[in-house]
Amino acid sequence: MSWTTDLLTAFAAQLDDAGAGTWRAPPATYQPGDIPITLGALPPTPDRAIALAAYGADQSTDDPVSPDGTLGLQVRMRGTDDPRSADDLADAVFDALQGLELPAAGVLLCTRNIVAPLGQDQSGRWERADSYRLLTHHVTTHRPG
Repeated sequence: MSWTTDLLTAFAAQLDDAGAGTWRAPPATYQPGDIPITLGALPPTPDRAIALAAYGADQSTDDPVSPDGTLGLQVRMRGTDDPRSADDLADAVFDALQGLELPAAGVLLCTRNIVAPLGQDQSGRWERADSYRLLTHHVTTHRPG
């Protein structure tokens, strides 16, 4: 696997451990009542789900020499047709991630910096995307730790 996949998998496992959702490595089979945690896009079903994706938060901090930098983590949540349901998922995610350190995954600190209600999808389910800023330690060939 790659560093990014390992990082997202560590966050998925953290959310599962905290009870925010259910993480199963692909190819995953979820049970009725599970809130699947996926990497990348939200699955079409069930209604309630969480998807994790990494993105460049501040490319100017991708130093060519130092392995310390920043990365963005988008947590996209979809609830039901009840507008409170996406916020409930977001609160569980916040409880599990705000202030988190995951040294084994290269995360020195995780803090939420964006809360973005997305409205309803084509099926009337409420969505929200929160972004977390990750302070990271990512050793590479030319950035030894």
